[in-house]
Amino acid sequence: MFVIACKFNPVFPFIFELVAGIRLFHPDEKIVVVDSDSDDKSYLGILREKHGVITEDIANKNWMIGAYWYVYKKCPDEDFYYFMHDSMKVKANLDYLREKDLTLLMTFERGIGGYNGWAEAINNETDYDYTKSGQGCYGPIFFCKNKVMKKMLDMGADKFMPVTKQDSHYGERAYGVFLEAQGYDLLECSLYGDVLEEEKPTGRSGKYPHNTSWQYPVEKLYASLVDKKRL
Repeated sequence: MFVIACKFNPVFPFIFELVAGIRLFHPDEKIVVVDSDSDDKSYLGILREKHGVITEDIANKNWMIGAYWYVYKKCPDEDFYYFMHDSMKVKANLDYLREKDLTLLMTFERGIGGYNGWAEAINNETDYDYTKSGQGCYGPIFFCKNKVMKKMLDMGADKFMPVTKQDSHYGERAYGVFLEAQGYDLLECSLYGDVLEEEKPTGRSGKYPHNTSWQYPVEKLYASLVDKKRL
């Protein structure tokens, strides 16, 4: 199942290219798009009618994480979940990722940047220790077997919901904590390695404005570089 959080802007309708790519390489896979309280929701009907997408118009205000948990709790028995942003491209079949428990798109050192605002709450409200050393889950964008999400539910990860852009940065780091606590080496699980290394002048994305066209078989665009509503 592909699960996509979407904040639609008709000027930059990224979601259509993403869904078309998924349908090309995964014609029979379930696709669920959760609308993140978009001003224009006309795209939902197009996705349903043209691509057979399951749409959830739930006025989601909890960013990507809110969309992921809504769908997981509604569909808790799927074998595998591809959790994505709308500003992505699927360039090839991704079935091979199902062989692993967990794949992250990219990662980074979570102590960098100071976005550890959920640390105290996680320490107080779960049985797990939030450490600033370790990796964050970029996006968060990840693809996993059911058991990974079930364990995160058992861990209480669903209690922590972003409501601001800053919170979404907290979430990237928190999901690094929850996934590492399950025993996964996030660098080894990552498709493309450290996002901050790739954003350096010597990296594959290069310095600002970053170029992600090298990413294959799935690409994450820097959508906010053109769609300022995402800032």
